[in-house]
Amino acid sequence: MRTTDSIDPDWSRLLSKLERVIDLGATARTSGALVRRRGVGDAATLLRLALAYGPGGMSLRSAAAWAGLNDVAAISDVALLKRLRGSVDWLGDIAGALLRNASDAARTTAARRLRIVDGSSISQPGSTGTDFRLHATYEPALARFTHLEFTDVHGGESFSRVPIDPGDIVLGDRAYARAPALHKVVSAGADFIVRMAWSNVRLTSLDGRLIDWNTIYSTMMPGDVCEQEVRVEYSGPGCKHRGKPLFHARLIVRRKDEEATARAEKAARRRHQKRADGKAMHPLTVATSRFLLLLTSISAGEMTAKDVLDTYRLRWQVEIAFKRLKSGLGIHKLPARDERLARSWLMAHLIVALLIDEAVTDAVDSPPCEDDISGAQVIVVVEVA
Repeated sequence: MRTTDSIDPDWSRLLSKLERVIDLGATARTSGALVRRRGVGDAATLLRLALAYGPGGMSLRSAAAWAGLNDVAAISDVALLKRLRGSVDWLGDIAGALLRNASDAARTTAARRLRIVDGSSISQPGSTGTDFRLHATYEPALARFTHLEFTDVHGGESFSRVPIDPGDIVLGDRAYARAPALHKVVSAGADFIVRMAWSNVRLTSLDGRLIDWNTIYSTMMPGDVCEQEVRVEYSGPGCKHRGKPLFHARLIVRRKDEEATARAEKAARRRHQKRADGKAMHPLTVATSRFLLLLTSISAGEMTAKDVLDTYRLRWQVEIAFKRLKSGLGIHKLPARDERLARSWLMAHLIVALLIDEAVTDAVDSPPCEDDISGAQVIVVVEVA
């Protein structure tokens, strides 16, 4: 077991990394996280306590006892709870600074940025549903997150949550196929690739006729791909704007093989069983389960239908990144029922996740010298205790 003395050099290096992107002391004071210093002498100590309780896996009582035994801080578990509740905004500032640093690095490249957007649910102890939703933007070229946001269960998934620059390509699943948000992407000078259902975006042909899905499906065999130029329309609340065209896009349809079709039909039935209205499944929902529907604003001259389909397959990378957060760091094992304490716990996990991403990126960008290549290893260790 490593002692506190042996960990101190690692902790100092971690702090030096953070100080390059944010002034811990100044932001702790301005955010109100460190107004009184009784028991907690400085911002670095407060951060260490937050990481010990969060990704360090300690309870409030264990963290307070560990801090006292190792001369980190003289604080009770109740006082620590109050400190952490008051540190939510500050911990969010630290995570935000790390994300801005990663995002700024991405903007230095001339190529168009591919940004995969997704959300993941987190529940509090004893909850049977979603209490927090983590909205994330992941960039495959950097192999890291560049935007993260926590909301409650009412925070829906949307491209509107993502800071978008001209030239970006944003990619999302069916939850992101909403005409107003897609229009904002196009209006910002960016493009999108999004999976869709037959019913969540109103599409017409260029001459204004509604898309006839059955006609498209009837001519396709497993593995076939077809595409069509379409207009995206938006009816608006109460259908005030029915038939109002927003922009042109490309509809790309690929028929799945038999094995994938069986899985999709099973998933569609499972989703339908969760509905409380008791209505029968729409025939088009059954038919569409045999197909992958993609909508994109990228021109055919820039990306063929095959290129779009291949790019969409990269979406699995954000799923793997979420799995690392949950299986690796345990961000889904939320112990706190108090909302502000829970947010503090979640933010501490994000800070460690972002530091690990940065360490891995630094290691990849700095390959070993020629003399050291044989048998070289890269080990990332983050310890707070």
